[in-house]
Amino acid sequence: MDKGPYLAALDVGSGIGRCFIFDSKGQEVSSASKEWTRAWIGTNWDAKVAWQALCAVTREAIRRAKVSSDEIAGISSTSLREQYILLDKEGEELRFPPEVDLFVEGGSVAAQYGERIYLASGHWPIQGLMAPSWLSYLKKMKPDIFHRIETILNINDWVLFKLSSERASEPAGACETCLFDVTKLKWSTEIISELGYPEHIFPKIFKNGQILGEVTQEAADETGLKGGTPVIVGGPDAQCGLIGSAAVREGDTAAVAGTTTPIQMVLSKPIFDEGWRTWTCCHAVPGKWILESNAGTTGWIYRWLRDEFMETEASVSKAIGVDVYELMDREVECAPIGANKLFASLGSMIMNTRANPVPIGGFFGIIPITGRKTGKREMARAIIENTCYAVRGNCEQIKEISKMKIKELRFCGGSAKSRIWAKIQSEILGIPVLVPKVKEATPLGAAICAGVGAGIYKSIEEAVDKVVRLETKIEPDPDNHEKYNVFYERWLGIYRKFGELVETDDIMELTNSFMKHES
Repeated sequence: MDKGPYLAALDVGSGIGRCFIFDSKGQEVSSASKEWTRAWIGTNWDAKVAWQALCAVTREAIRRAKVSSDEIAGISSTSLREQYILLDKEGEELRFPPEVDLFVEGGSVAAQYGERIYLASGHWPIQGLMAPSWLSYLKKMKPDIFHRIETILNINDWVLFKLSSERASEPAGACETCLFDVTKLKWSTEIISELGYPEHIFPKIFKNGQILGEVTQEAADETGLKGGTPVIVGGPDAQCGLIGSAAVREGDTAAVAGTTTPIQMVLSKPIFDEGWRTWTCCHAVPGKWILESNAGTTGWIYRWLRDEFMETEASVSKAIGVDVYELMDREVECAPIGANKLFASLGSMIMNTRANPVPIGGFFGIIPITGRKTGKREMARAIIENTCYAVRGNCEQIKEISKMKIKELRFCGGSAKSRIWAKIQSEILGIPVLVPKVKEATPLGAAICAGVGAGIYKSIEEAVDKVVRLETKIEPDPDNHEKYNVFYERWLGIYRKFGELVETDDIMELTNSFMKHES
């Protein structure tokens, strides 16, 4: 193994916390991870427990890399989006139990300010999810907590705060709050003032790849990193995933297939959807923007299938030392195109933020008789096809809004480890799918940001040209694409019917149930 310098990246996901060590050529040297369970709404997430887990995986990744901590030239972070940490003056995380009023206040903000917020931030303020819901709820219902807020941070900002004690954000993450102007690249102070939020809680904006501070001695003792190691601004998981899959120039489009699957097209200037369905975001590459249409919960649903139905495969995987997902893929390969006409509509969606979709659904077309069997392998294939149909629907929406063609799709994230998944995606889309050599493109993107701050690369674009390799190009089979065209139209009809079945009362019932469970 070559000597350093090495780059570290912390990656905080919905279901897992990870640390990766890369060399300066973009090769993964080691990684460590810890799965966890956390709510979609992070109010009840125990940040202290999460930090302990991140410290543990950092120590383990360094140990597995067999490198000295002083060979690590810099560390950065990336994380899931639309999750926030509220800090008081002492840097303690403020927690509060989730309540239905969080959604009520979010709905009030959306009704009064939604269009103005969208035209500034490129994000419709989805009730219960975006920062205005949190802040307006606390302002009205929990004023004692509201007045203690000193800073609001995205989770990857918070990770850097824990490492360096510096409070800051960056454009790609800040715009996810709905309170950052993506065109002017500054906080939307007029809207913030009208909503009655104190301006000082919104942190200073740094550029992606800029040095924020240094690892404190306290953080060094906890993580195994060397005190004084540069702490460098990274970005959200989707945008870092684009960097790690070489999507940095106008028209480049990628699906970052993790717990959810955002589909993002790189833009040279912001484009807004007249129907307010999609998101317009800042890229983690300075001077670039993104048009995003999100396919919703995807990897999460496949993990659900693993946990609830694949006990036998899980036992076999332990016995023979093969990843359970690889065994599941083998089953998928044995099922025919269209999964014996079994359709799934579970979690995945065609993005429409104003519709406030609820991720419910089911299987359609189960036949419990011999002849056209419906079993676990058909369920697994139907779930993968479901996510790929949703990606296609979102790609078509992006093409409509941007007026640009998608000639090929970069495919990265956990699902990209599955060749059959990438193959199905290509054949449903009818265009080539490019898979990067480093499938975990998101932490690689964060490491590239760290390398820019550490002076190893001159810019993010230069780093991408040097270290990111698109290893696999999967071409669609024309005959299979034609078959999938028929199945896609059927899936689209089923998806829309499920949407019609979800009434407002169902949404409120699900919300109440969720809140009771979380509290």
